[in-house]
Amino acid sequence: MARSKVSNIFKFKSSGPEETARLAGLFAGELKGGSALFLEGPIGSGKTFFVRALAAALGAKNLPVSASFNLMRAYRGRLRLYHFDLFRANEADMENIGLDEYLGRPDGITAVEWPGAAGEMSAGAEPIRLVFGLAGGDCRTIKAAAAGDRRALEAIEAKWLK
Repeated sequence: MARSKVSNIFKFKSSGPEETARLAGLFAGELKGGSALFLEGPIGSGKTFFVRALAAALGAKNLPVSASFNLMRAYRGRLRLYHFDLFRANEADMENIGLDEYLGRPDGITAVEWPGAAGEMSAGAEPIRLVFGLAGGDCRTIKAAAAGDRRALEAIEAKWLK
């Protein structure tokens, strides 16, 4: 449950699924409608698990599964969760997917796995970027950086350290 800050990057270390779910719950408590999360990292590093825990913390009844064969799914909770999995997408697909229509929507949070495919489509967004890394066994490192306002990350950090 350690965290260290390097300039504008917040680094969270999770020792297992329970801590990753706790971190997702802290995000659910601090994020507001219009927020966006861009999740990066290798396959199996916990991106979809984090989104699933985020949906649960938002009160969604149906929880996300890997959306690799469904590019976008929406989940209803305290805020809607718009979950995009762009693993199989490329920039040419982006016009038809409609990601730009969901970024910044005040009724929900947009979580985008594999955001690299979005390319220029996401240029106007100010997402929180989460980079997941494998750290042996069930341990994960999760680096977070805000493109805009850092207050949510600072509040999450303070609660994480308690």
